[in-house]
Amino acid sequence: MDRTRVLAARMASQLLLEPAESTLQAAKHMLAFQSQDFAAGRYGLAQRSTAQESRQRVDALFTGGQLVRSWTMRGTLHICVAEDLRWLVRASRERTLRSAAARLRGLQIDAQVIDQAAGVVSSHLRECGQASRTALFSALNRHGIETGQQRGLHLLQVLALDGLICQGPIPDDAKLVAQDFVLVDQWIARLREEEHPLEELLRRYLNSHGPATLRDAAWYAGQTLSAVRTAAEALGYQLVSAGHDERGEDYWVMAGSLAHHELETPQRTRLPLRLLGPFDEYYLGYANRSLAADEQMAQQILLGKNGMFLPFWLEQGRAARLWNAEAAPTDQLGTALHQRYLDFKTAR
Repeated sequence: MDRTRVLAARMASQLLLEPAESTLQAAKHMLAFQSQDFAAGRYGLAQRSTAQESRQRVDALFTGGQLVRSWTMRGTLHICVAEDLRWLVRASRERTLRSAAARLRGLQIDAQVIDQAAGVVSSHLRECGQASRTALFSALNRHGIETGQQRGLHLLQVLALDGLICQGPIPDDAKLVAQDFVLVDQWIARLREEEHPLEELLRRYLNSHGPATLRDAAWYAGQTLSAVRTAAEALGYQLVSAGHDERGEDYWVMAGSLAHHELETPQRTRLPLRLLGPFDEYYLGYANRSLAADEQMAQQILLGKNGMFLPFWLEQGRAARLWNAEAAPTDQLGTALHQRYLDFKTAR
């Protein structure tokens, strides 16, 4: 395997070589962008756009209904285009709820409580149009449904997995991460349906994250490796091998994808400097992250076991060093990238 060529192909598919024309196009291409850190998710999409859009313009995509955020793969919050929300949530719902079953039992959240909560939340949102998490918690508490000890958050997550609600518009007084909940059927005008959702998920994952292994795809999708292999068999000749990882497993790309074109290009591509925020898909979107970072750097990016993935500078397709808010680069490009990240990270 030529690691440099694979890295170039991965940067191409991730829109880090040639960005999309807009943040909305970038979101469509990326399928679902991890966004448990909302500011980081918005930044990650915006930097994959040639438009150099400000945070305000990205926020307008949420307020305008083109982008939404919800619990999709692995029970983690992702940003996606509104029309893809329903099938993505349905594809992951069963496995996510199964993994959360013990926690829900511990919080005394059963089918009856979920039905009661759905009624309260649905009624409140039909009356108000949109509401903050705090407002929904207050409505639930008024109806005798306790929300303390993270019970309210788990209830909202279940209602999102049931396809009732998602996070959409950003309130006018929001500083950095606030986002209101809305009713999916009321907020989203057109919802796509997929006859073969896992095949579509794999196709679009490899289109936006390839070269990647099926093991990477299974991790990303929160599905079993067996299920992903079945989906790969259905895609058949559309998959093209780009070499093998240390396990001997194929790195796959989609035929005709950005990664495929990059691999077919005779000349070597110069890999640009990038500043990746926390939880960026270029690093987090794979089960095996050794291509993007050596072991020492990986330990710095995920410091300890708190689940926080720190921002870092990407040089030649590899994590080079952590980002430091107090240490602005002296070169023109580095300074511009540093400031752009601050614009998305800083409340104002």
